[in-house]
Amino acid sequence: MHKYKAIVFDLDGTLINSLEDLIDACNTVMENHGFPTYSYENGKRLIGRGLRNLTRDAMPEKYRSDDAFVDALTEMLRAEYGKNYTNKTKPYQGITEVLNYLETNHIPYGVCTNKPDQAAKSLVQILFGEYHFVEVVGFISDELRKPNPAATLALAEKMGAKPEECLYVGDSLVDYETGTNAGMLPVLCTWGFESPEVMKKLADEIWINNPSQIIAALRDGKEMIPAKKQR
Repeated sequence: MHKYKAIVFDLDGTLINSLEDLIDACNTVMENHGFPTYSYENGKRLIGRGLRNLTRDAMPEKYRSDDAFVDALTEMLRAEYGKNYTNKTKPYQGITEVLNYLETNHIPYGVCTNKPDQAAKSLVQILFGEYHFVEVVGFISDELRKPNPAATLALAEKMGAKPEECLYVGDSLVDYETGTNAGMLPVLCTWGFESPEVMKKLADEIWINNPSQIIAALRDGKEMIPAKKQR
């Protein structure tokens, strides 16, 4: 018997490791403008709040208040990433086993991400084409960007589950806030992009160290191993 009836997944840093393609695209744009570039490790902190925030935060600070310039570079990044977003991106080890479990047990699941909507839908189709996501919802407008829970709640309704019957599985503070705002149980994976220092400030989340623990969270929720013991 499963305590929770449906799962909403984040995408980048949760289901897929897209770090290198994102930072490669970002670095191309930064380098073309004579700006500093980022290592993959340092670039992690830029990811999770949409391409515009990634672009702005990657720029030298003195340029970040120039909205028109930020917008222009964001479009350049969008175009560069759109050409190369499948070069190095792949599912995290163990994710397909979780999806197989959900399929076998008829547990509905979907994606809500701040990645641009078309890129999100395309990546899920390319990497997980044999699986039946109820819906993949990406970034469409600033008003609906996570941690606004509106898209997440709409997805839960489409899956036929109440918010309190859903897990929200992600890897960042934004995901924690999204799940909490939606009234879902946040489940945070340690293999993603957020720094441990940021995540350890959170009080009532569940931390998981490998994808197989998603199944335990489905069954047990907050009764599984307490977060503090997993750190």
